[in-house]
Amino acid sequence: MIKTNFLQSETNKVGCFESSEENEMFAKGLVSAISKGNDRISFTLTEKGAIAFARELSECILAENAAQASGKGGDDGTLLPKQEVMETLGVSSTTLWQWDKSRYLVPVKIGRKVFYRKGDIDKLYDYKH
Repeated sequence: MIKTNFLQSETNKVGCFESSEENEMFAKGLVSAISKGNDRISFTLTEKGAIAFARELSECILAENAAQASGKGGDDGTLLPKQEVMETLGVSSTTLWQWDKSRYLVPVKIGRKVFYRKGDIDKLYDYKH
C-alpha cells in the first residue's frame, strides 16, 4: 500500500477535501501514482473526490488515445479545432457530425473539445479543390 501525503488525510481517509481545487489536485496525484505502476493502492473517496478522479483519469486516457491516433496518419500529429475545420472546408457543424457518423471524417475528442487531424483535413481539402 502506498502511504504518501496526497493519499492520506489527517483522519486516515482520502478525498475528504472541501474545495474542488483540492479534489482536482488529489485526482491528478492519484492518477500519477497509478500510472507509475504501483500494483497495490488502497484509498477511500468522497463523492466529489471520486468524480474528480474519474474526470482526470478519462482526460488522461483520451489524451493518450488522441496522441496515438494522431501518430497513425503519417502527419506531424497536429490537431485542428472544429471551428477552423468548418472554415477551411466550408462546411457546417451538421456536416461534420454526419461525416463522423458515416466514418468519413473521424474527430479526435479530448475531454469535451473536438479536433480533427490536420493530415485528414489536408486530404479532404485537396480532394475538394
